[in-house]
Parts: sequence; structure tokens; C-alpha cells
Amino acid sequence: MENTVNIDIATTVKVILGLLGIAALISLVMAYRSIKAGHKLLFYQKRQTLVYHGWRLVLMAGVFILVGFLLFRFGEPVAYRYFPPSPTITLTPTITVTPTITVTPSQTFTPTITLTLAQTYTPSLPEQLQATIQTPVGVDASAIFSPISFADQTQDGVVVDSETEFIPPVTTLYGGFSYDRMAAGVQWSAVWRYGDEIICSETKAWTYAPGGYGYTDCTRPAEEWKAGIYEVQIFVGSTWKVSGTFLITGPDGLPQNEPVQTANPEIPTLIPTNTPQPPAG
Repeated sequence: MENTVNIDIATTVKVILGLLGIAALISLVMAYRSIKAGHKLLFYQKRQTLVYHGWRLVLMAGVFILVGFLLFRFGEPVAYRYFPPSPTITLTPTITVTPTITVTPSQTFTPTITLTLAQTYTPSLPEQLQATIQTPVGVDASAIFSPISFADQTQDGVVVDSETEFIPPVTTLYGGFSYDRMAAGVQWSAVWRYGDEIICSETKAWTYAPGGYGYTDCTRPAEEWKAGIYEVQIFVGSTWKVSGTFLITGPDGLPQNEPVQTANPEIPTLIPTNTPQPPAG
């Protein structure tokens, strides 16, 4: 997982942490030398001065370490409260199609029967991944993800040249997305499916910024990327957030497997409901 929105802030935090670490190390070395030199002196007053100076350096090193811990734990989340990244990607169309003729129907027909799906399907996190969830932080219901875009390369952690179809051979594919309102420590998972088969997955505690851009990736030998339709699902905790599909073409340019079914594979039941017609006038 990479984030490009938080590169500047993350780099700054890392540099400050490095400087604090160096300062703490130098203080401890100087403290050791001062205390050691003090114990070798015969004069009481000078010996006590060097020893006290050494312990003050030890205290200063402890302050550096405490500041570094607070910066590591809360630095980035606090920074992103004041500099929130935008979670959405704005796509600018390159071609605008203007229709030349608008056909207005002379009659309006009212359907007498409306077919309504009796069930809706929501992807569920596989049981083998649910068993790995150990983070104490619950699901943040406000977390949002953009639609997933796919590519075979990234630039600075962002998926570029998004595609929906790929021509073999391929080895590594990336599913990129933007996100916002993610809570630190919550479990997130990405599942790559080929039909009913899980070909790649990752699940771990969220250690990134609350908002930004990221991706999930899947690497396989070229011969194991079969032609057909693939689906990538993103979960926060065990709650599904977003899915995306892409196609790897076969020798004839057509998919070789059926469309992916998510969640319950049962056939939906269509329930006809009568829609009343207006009385004849």
C-alpha cells in the first residue's frame, strides 16, 4: 500500500524522527562520557558537576525519545486534520458528443407490471480472512472508497494508464483507489477473485493517513493469469466497501469464464408487482 497525498507530510515526520533519534543518541553518548569522567576525578566538587551534567543529558535524551514517540503516534493524523487530501478523482472527458436530432415519442406507454428483485447481493469477506482479524478498532462506518481502477504499473504509488482489459502476458496488476475517513488501526482487506477462486488477498491493520490514494496488487506467474473476468473487493473490518472488475482476454479476444458472482450464488427471484394504470379520459 502506497499513499501519494501524504508523501510530503510523511517525509517531514520521518526526517524529524530521524533528527530526534540522532539527538537522543548523542545525548546518551555524552552523558556516558561525562559520568564516566566524573567517577575518575579525585575532587568531589568537579566529580559531582560532571555526574550531574551527565544525568541532565540522560534526561534530555528521554525528552527527545518522548517527543519522537508522540510525533510518531499522532503527528500525521493531526497534520491531516488541517491539510485533508481530496478522496475523489475528477475525470475530465476529452470528447463531448452532441446529438443532432432529438426524437420525441408521440405516445407514452405505462407498464402494467414492474419486476422487482426480491434479494440484493453484498460481497462477504471470506471466512479464512475473517479469522485473521485481530485489531481492537471497530469498523468506521464513515470510511469511503472511490471506484477501483486497474493498471499494470504505478507512478509514485498511484495507478496510471487505467485499463479495463489486459492482453497476456501479465505478471503483476494493481487496483488503485482513493479513500477518506479511515481510522488508524482498523482492519482492511483486499480480495482478488477469479470466479469462485481467491487468487490473491491481503489483510492487515490500517497504518496510513485517514485520506489519500492507495492500491492493492496481485503478482502471479504469467501462465496462471487465465483469460476471463476478475473481481477485486475491498473490505473494512468485515464490511464490504467497493468492488471493481477487469478482463484478461483469451486467444480470440473473448472472456473464457462466466461473470463473477459475489456473495450468495442463489438465483434472484423476480416478484411481479402490479402498477395501476390511470383511468381512461
